[in-house]
Amino acid sequence: MRKTRLLAWVCAMFLAASAVAQEAAYVAVPGFVPPAPGEHPRLLFRKADIPALRKKAATPEGQQMVARLKLVLGGGEALAAGFSKDAPVNNANEAEIRNEPLGTFTMSHPAGFGMLYVLTGEKRYADLAREGVDRIFVGQVDRDSRYNWTTPGTGFRLSFVLQGICLAYDLCYDAWPAEYRQKVAQAVINMKQKKVDKNQFYALEDLAKAGGYPPGSNHFGAYLLGPGLAALTFMGDPGSDDKRLAAVLKTVEANLNRVLGEGFGDHGWFAEGTSCGRIAANNGVIPLMQSLKVAAGRDYISPRPHGRYTVLRLMHEIVPTGGGFTEKAGKQIPVPSRPLIPHRGDYGDNELYKRPILSHMGDFAQGMGAVLPREAQAMAWIYDQFVEPGTEKTWNTDVYPHLAVYALVNWPDKMLDPDEVLPHVIADDRHGYYVARNRWQDKDDVVVTTLLKRGPGGYKSGAVRGGTMVWGLGEKLSFGGLKGATTHFRAGKDGSMELADAGGSALVVDFSSASGATAVIAATGEIKAGSGKMSKAATLDVGGTRVTVLTLSAGEHPVPAVAGDTITVGKQTIQFQGGKLTLGQFAPAQ
Repeated sequence: MRKTRLLAWVCAMFLAASAVAQEAAYVAVPGFVPPAPGEHPRLLFRKADIPALRKKAATPEGQQMVARLKLVLGGGEALAAGFSKDAPVNNANEAEIRNEPLGTFTMSHPAGFGMLYVLTGEKRYADLAREGVDRIFVGQVDRDSRYNWTTPGTGFRLSFVLQGICLAYDLCYDAWPAEYRQKVAQAVINMKQKKVDKNQFYALEDLAKAGGYPPGSNHFGAYLLGPGLAALTFMGDPGSDDKRLAAVLKTVEANLNRVLGEGFGDHGWFAEGTSCGRIAANNGVIPLMQSLKVAAGRDYISPRPHGRYTVLRLMHEIVPTGGGFTEKAGKQIPVPSRPLIPHRGDYGDNELYKRPILSHMGDFAQGMGAVLPREAQAMAWIYDQFVEPGTEKTWNTDVYPHLAVYALVNWPDKMLDPDEVLPHVIADDRHGYYVARNRWQDKDDVVVTTLLKRGPGGYKSGAVRGGTMVWGLGEKLSFGGLKGATTHFRAGKDGSMELADAGGSALVVDFSSASGATAVIAATGEIKAGSGKMSKAATLDVGGTRVTVLTLSAGEHPVPAVAGDTITVGKQTIQFQGGKLTLGQFAPAQ
């Protein structure tokens, strides 16, 4: 009977994969052995991985992560530090969410206790996880009451509820009685949950179809996580409808392919902009890809950049403010460094971790499980230097226990300088988004981003501004822009870049230092970039075409000069010919 069920489970997993295998969106994990029926954990790691995980938890960094997990659980010895009494809603008051004490119950508290059970083998933690799941099933809301089981704010809010339940079930499987496991499985598989403000109901199939949203909507990717994890969690377990779950997973993976190409581009830009992309990634695509790899042996991470760059794009954009001091009541008060990103679109600003909501958390903790090993090590360096440079760290968990679980599983044991790992120029050809960066070092790094705004859109794409942003030496400038189709592009090894569009507009970024400046950015047109302490702009006539040259320098600025179709800046030359700007000194990227 066990062999028959195993064969059926393997067949179901094969059928679920059939629709997407031909598109080469994933590769099979070498040597993968499917979980046996009733074998758990399987979503983040397998049973054979537990000894190494326990060893990791005993290291100094691991001990800090476990301590952080207990802190966000409210101490780790009782279910929570408190419970929100807010009514379920669709639109939340973020100030009220932030005011909830640390340790207030969340939908991932049961998962946090599940991890403590795995690490210690103490059944009392599994019992606390069970108590938490029971509270969820009778209507206890998250600290952010949009997230709840009985009347969720939207389908993607329900998707996170399912993530919390599935992780708890997966981690506590061996400690929970069989009848309770089946109760949980049946509740999820047969769910029909009502949206809080509409006569609309969600079954697994509805979530797998992304609620009818287009791939360019922030909702689309986030809808997929819950049904995907449910299928991966319960398939093969006693009492599960494997045929139905396989069909759900097949739909989820087909839509995962859609969002990685129609919503996100090939290098991480999202149709609705920065924050909307983080919703689709953090609440959906990133943890889904990790569990597909671990539980189903399907690797969407390594064969192409589409999945990885849903988080890696942020690593190319991030710049720290740098620490400092401010005066208050005659005293010098330290101001911690904060990570910034060049934000475009709704639902946020340049502050990476300003908003107290789930979609603006966990980029590193979850993201490290959805990239290549060396990329995860580069992410660890960026986190250590740009996000939390001090000795006391939260490990990107904020207030959610599941993020501490992901951090413990995913955080690498060493760091690598991003300059040794990541390219200095990335191009999202689908949406026309380009990032050129000179280095990863400190607040004086120079990052140039430009968006040509092409490709599929979403409901909120109109709020996403195109154009070029120049961040460098502490200054933030707008610098014109290109649009439409790209007709010329070259990426330099040092982050230099050449770009031109079909309309005759062109842009170059020079990080070679040949000019004598830290950076030179030039673009066709008369651009009112302004000048700051570290920046100077000049508009020149180059063979009848206006070209604006911007220099960034902490010292003396080189003066650009024109002769015919060529601009000279120090020892660098910029030629304008055939509708494009090209650099005289340029080392192409490998």
